[in-house]
Amino acid sequence: LFPYTTLFRSKMKKPIYLTIANDIEKKIFNNDYPKNERLPSERNLSEEYGVTRMTIRNSIEYLVSKGLLEKRLGSGNYVKRTSLNLNLNEQLSFSEKSQFSDKSSRTEVIEFEKIYNSKISKIFNLDKDKEFFKIKRLRYLDEEVVNIEITYLLCEMFPDISIEIMEKSKYDYVENFITIKESFNKIIPIIPDMDTQKIFHIDSNTPIFYKTSLGLTTKNIIFEYSELYFNPKIYEFSFISKR
Repeated sequence: LFPYTTLFRSKMKKPIYLTIANDIEKKIFNNDYPKNERLPSERNLSEEYGVTRMTIRNSIEYLVSKGLLEKRLGSGNYVKRTSLNLNLNEQLSFSEKSQFSDKSSRTEVIEFEKIYNSKISKIFNLDKDKEFFKIKRLRYLDEEVVNIEITYLLCEMFPDISIEIMEKSKYDYVENFITIKESFNKIIPIIPDMDTQKIFHIDSNTPIFYKTSLGLTTKNIIFEYSELYFNPKIYEFSFISKR
């Protein structure tokens, strides 16, 4: 057997094409397959992993659906670098997603305050008003704002959170205290207000995507509520449909 074949057959809890796709994804993260460079051919990959070309094709289709690869007619499959892809089937932080861009990323906190808000308390399924951190962040690639995020976190769950922490990865911080199970998301198109238009440098007739996100721990406790606004010049969305 090929060396990879034994490895992947020992992990048959999930389809082999997904295991291979995950391995290719790691190589993309590690820059073994550089951004905008051509992936090895399906024939070479099938020989490397000891599987059929159809299995490799399924792996590639999966990575295309995630926005990590793109097909170029007559040329092959390439590591994608031109935009940020938001896969509706996965939960990755901005920091993790920005690794697939050739631009430098940074986060700017423009609002940081403690509030009492009955509407937010109801979203968290709380019987009485609690104190929340309200944090508004701008996420940059180079000098362009790619999304605006307003996050609400329960103060008693994350008492030591600070501007310095929120200038980095939010999930890296909260996962020191809780284990994230899943998030419930809703995305709708909206016409942005004037402040958002100015931040994204778009006109009043340009629609954008607006997302609300409710994060749950493995104990089914709501730990986060966020509202996100996406720059339409930067983001694209993808999802997997199955029969």
